[in-house]
Amino acid sequence: MRRLEKNIKGITLLEILVVIAIIGVISGFSYPSISDWRSSRVIKDEVQKTASLFQNINAQVKRGQYSYVQVEVSVQPELIVLTSKGMQTSSFSSLINSDWWSDNRDLRCQTENTVNLGDGDIDYWNHIGGIDTNRVEVNQTTLTKTTTDLADGIHAICFSKTGKYHSGENGLDGEIYLTLCKRTAAFPKCSISGDPPFGPADNKLEFVHQVNWTRFGEITVDKWRSSTATKTGAWVVQY
Repeated sequence: MRRLEKNIKGITLLEILVVIAIIGVISGFSYPSISDWRSSRVIKDEVQKTASLFQNINAQVKRGQYSYVQVEVSVQPELIVLTSKGMQTSSFSSLINSDWWSDNRDLRCQTENTVNLGDGDIDYWNHIGGIDTNRVEVNQTTLTKTTTDLADGIHAICFSKTGKYHSGENGLDGEIYLTLCKRTAAFPKCSISGDPPFGPADNKLEFVHQVNWTRFGEITVDKWRSSTATKTGAWVVQY
């Protein structure tokens, strides 16, 4: 009996090219969505780190660890460095009972770490994030994917337990929020409109958030919802 020959066919080069072409088309459609999702996650993570730093240092005030605290915002061309600082009760008591405190209201939220109360220079802040690395109460975090609407330089906001000594320095003295958005070559800064609802000045800005605070150290985060055919642009509370 003759053995039946098996009809075995291999994959032709043409078939391989067709499969590769199909994969390329599918990838081309899906890549923008994947890229946007990754960018969104990265920006959200940096916004969350910022909010956590504000929340953590204010929690130390509520616990009595510090009587006066600061969040320093160092805006640099390629990054933002956030540093929390704390002043213990003994230091704060000496400070507010001194002539320096009443005579230098505009310097109370200073970022410099020395002050002269008449007997030589002393430390202004007892603990500083990034320097006192053994202190879990203070922290420092660096943002590389987000930018802000603040000018390059050192800015600061300070909090106390009752809110009485809430103040700021260099652009944050009159603000109640920190704006963050995606850093790109086209947008090295976030540009916020001066008209209500005070959203992005350019609708091409991506992933715009605001970390908000009250004088009592209550922290929330909003995200800008771009306008659509049926809805106007608005800030939406995230947490």
